[in-house]
Amino acid sequence: MPDPAPRVAFDTNVLFYSVDGRDRSKQQRCAGLLAAAMDRGLGAVPVQSLGEFSSAVVRKNVLTRQEAASAARDWATIFAPVTASPAAYDLALDWWSEERLAFWDALLVATVSKAAVTALVSEDMNDGAVFAAVEIINPFTQELGARLSAHGFEL
Repeated sequence: MPDPAPRVAFDTNVLFYSVDGRDRSKQQRCAGLLAAAMDRGLGAVPVQSLGEFSSAVVRKNVLTRQEAASAARDWATIFAPVTASPAAYDLALDWWSEERLAFWDALLVATVSKAAVTALVSEDMNDGAVFAAVEIINPFTQELGARLSAHGFEL
């Protein structure tokens, strides 16, 4: 049975910006968002996002492999890690074949949907789009607090 508490999930870019000091405003926003989710116990993190994060921070020379692995392990311990199921994969294929989402975005949204997540914070998808009751919320929108509040997550 899924956790009845509303949860918000984080895409790769939120994790990435939280450790990338090259843009301090993005870093502060994303690190603050993750800290708030940790404090409230409402965060979920797709394993797909953890893998993409690890690859991106190393490729862009933001963290070493060891630092990336440590951060990914910490987030997997702090947040509820969610993995793709066969049902999520099947739903992702539907959305991809209907040209609604790129495949990896479709798999990410389908995965969090099957984990009873109601909001996916991502800079990479259409802000405000809703797929299977999962709202995409850009972390840099001015309405971030109100939008997350609608999902039971107060900043």
